[in-house]
Amino acid sequence: MGTDHESEDLPQSSSPSPSPPAPRAAGPGSGSGPAAASDDPYVYTLRSNRGPASPKLLRDFVACVLNCTGQEGLVDAATLCTSELVTNAWLHAEGDALMLRVVIEPPRLRVLLYDGCAALPVPSRLPDGDQLHGRGLRVVSALAEAWGTAQGDPAGVYAKGVWFELRTPGRAACVTVLRD
Repeated sequence: MGTDHESEDLPQSSSPSPSPPAPRAAGPGSGSGPAAASDDPYVYTLRSNRGPASPKLLRDFVACVLNCTGQEGLVDAATLCTSELVTNAWLHAEGDALMLRVVIEPPRLRVLLYDGCAALPVPSRLPDGDQLHGRGLRVVSALAEAWGTAQGDPAGVYAKGVWFELRTPGRAACVTVLRD
């Protein structure tokens, strides 16, 4: 699971690319029903200041979205990966703003974190001994089906995005069983 660049994941993009479709307002009260019952993506966005409380705030937002949309089985992996990405942004990014986008588009969940630093993340070699830093992207790589980077927004508020994907339960590939 390496990184790749997803230009269609721009914040508030109007990209014609079918994967993923352009974000739209969705969520509780939109009249569209549970995320698992729809083929349309559900997109939830939270903007936050970059600071020491950011990892908890954005991790809790992801947990709330997943619990409210029937994706409880993804909460542990998604919140841990989110926490790692947000902690990296808090420690290493520039600027004051972060934007988190949660896209539920069965069979996948994509979480994107945008920040003000143009430098792309690179997994570091494993730290020696009991050092506290240096494992975050390796944790994301181990838990997620894929992860990568996305371009920032044209207005320049966000220089880049980092995303990960998990597979949503209940929409597995169709398997035909033949019996004699």
